[in-house]
Amino acid sequence: MDGGRRLSVPGDLPSDVQTVLSQLLEETETALRTDEFDTARQTVQTAATVSRNKLPECELRGQLLHGCGEVAAALDPADGVEDDIAAEYVRAMVQRVPESD
Repeated sequence: MDGGRRLSVPGDLPSDVQTVLSQLLEETETALRTDEFDTARQTVQTAATVSRNKLPECELRGQLLHGCGEVAAALDPADGVEDDIAAEYVRAMVQRVPESD
C-alpha cells in the first residue's frame, strides 16, 4: 500500500489542473469529431503529461494515464486509426474531470 492520500474525487483537484485537463480533453474530443487525428494525438499526449506531472499518485491519475494511453493506441496510424474507441475513452475521461466552477 502506498499510504499516501488517494485522490479520487474531482473536487480534490487543484482548480488550475482541473481547468487544463478539461480544456485538453475537450480539444481532443473536438479534434476527433473533425478527424484531426494529429491534433488529437498531441492534446491527449499533453493531457497525459499534465496528469503524470501535476497529479499525486491516486486513482484518478491512474485512470487518466490509462485512458490517455488507450486513446494514443487507438490513434496509432501504424495499427489503423480507431477513432470510435478513442472517442469513448475521451468521453469517459471528461466525465471524471468535470469543468471547474
